[in-house]
Formats: sequence, structure tokens, C-alpha cells
Amino acid sequence: MTFEFIHFVSIYSAHKHQKPCLIFLYYELLPSGTWWNLLRKIVDNIVLVKMRPPMMISGKMIKFVQHKSDIVRLKILKEYGGIYVDTDQYFLRSEDEFRNTNCTMGMAHDKAMGSALIFAKKDASFINKWIDSYSFYDPTQWGLNSVLMATKLSQMYPTLLRVISHHCVFFPHGLVLFNQNYKWSHSYGLHLFKTGRIQELRHYNFYTIRKINNTIGAMFRYILFDNKELCFN
Repeated sequence: MTFEFIHFVSIYSAHKHQKPCLIFLYYELLPSGTWWNLLRKIVDNIVLVKMRPPMMISGKMIKFVQHKSDIVRLKILKEYGGIYVDTDQYFLRSEDEFRNTNCTMGMAHDKAMGSALIFAKKDASFINKWIDSYSFYDPTQWGLNSVLMATKLSQMYPTLLRVISHHCVFFPHGLVLFNQNYKWSHSYGLHLFKTGRIQELRHYNFYTIRKINNTIGAMFRYILFDNKELCFN
């Protein structure tokens, strides 16, 4: 699959602001393209892990690739612990302070848990209960076993999960970020909702983001140039 500019900025933001000792990138098909090649040149601690995504769980065929990703991230965290990050999640500062509990997640604008960023210790109890919930997996239900189940479990077992409210990573709704300049100086990170914006995002690059007058433009400028202000030259 072609590696887009938005993916480059996501992983680079983790490298720059979180400063992990290693970044494990799990893949079935190795990414390619200009932005992938640039990332590999400037981020030297990426470990490539080739894997085959699961096809079935609890005797049921997994219908959506997103469901496969939901399952894989939990199994990786159970085995190794660490920070799981989607490739449309952006770090604006170090988030080490969220690593001092067994499991931490952020609450999204709709009051559901956001699964694009998960902090967990190895074999965390919350992750185990989340994995156990897949014994009731329904392949026709989009978010039942992912964000909806995480939200339900957070209410059932409040001592097993630290929940961070809107200033953490998932507020406001990602689509709002395209339509205004949200003041995110208090935010640790932001999540980019790509729905309906794929074609627009493909035009983003080092040059175009200098003049994009919205939250996404400011965020990308801050990550890449350490300056969120517009450039008119």
C-alpha cells in the first residue's frame, strides 16, 4: 500500500515527541512510496514485523480489516505491553505521564473510548477482559467489540482503566479540525478522522501545509517545523 504524507507525519510525531526506544511497525504488505522512503531515512529505530492478520476469532470469520486490526493491537499489548498507535494519531508532546497505570485510554468527543491510542502494561487485566469479550464477536457489528466494548468495560471495571477526558487525544471530533482552528495548546495529541477527506489529504505535503488555515495545517506545521503559524511566502 502507498504510504501517505499523513502516515509519515503520524509516525514522525511519535518519534519526535514521545521518543520511544523502538517503534514496531506491524504489516502484512510492506508500505512503499516517497514518504515511506523518507521516514526510513530519518527515523532509524523502526522495527518491521511481518505478520498475517487473523481470519477468524471464536469460530467466526472476521469480515472487516478494521476488526482484524482491533484484535491484533490487543494481542500485541497483552504479550508485550507498550503504546499502541494508529497511523492517523499524532503526538504533540510526550505522553509518558499516562504510562504509570496498567492501562490508560482517552475518551472521545462522543464519550466512547478511543482505541487509536492505548497505553498498557504487559498482560494488563483490562486488555485481558477486552480480549475475552471477543468470545461474543459479531462480525456484522462495526464497533461492538472495539470502542463500544472498551467503554462498557471501563464502566464495569473502573479500577482497571485510567480514562483521560477530552484534552488527552480525541477532542474535538476529527472532522471539526478541518473547518476551524481549534486551540490545542492543552492537548497531548490529536486524532485525524479521514472520512470524506481522503482526496483532500492526498494533496498535503511539506509545501501545501504551510498555507492551510485550519487545525490540521497548524498541527502538521508544529510537528514538522516547530511553528504552527501560517506562512504566506
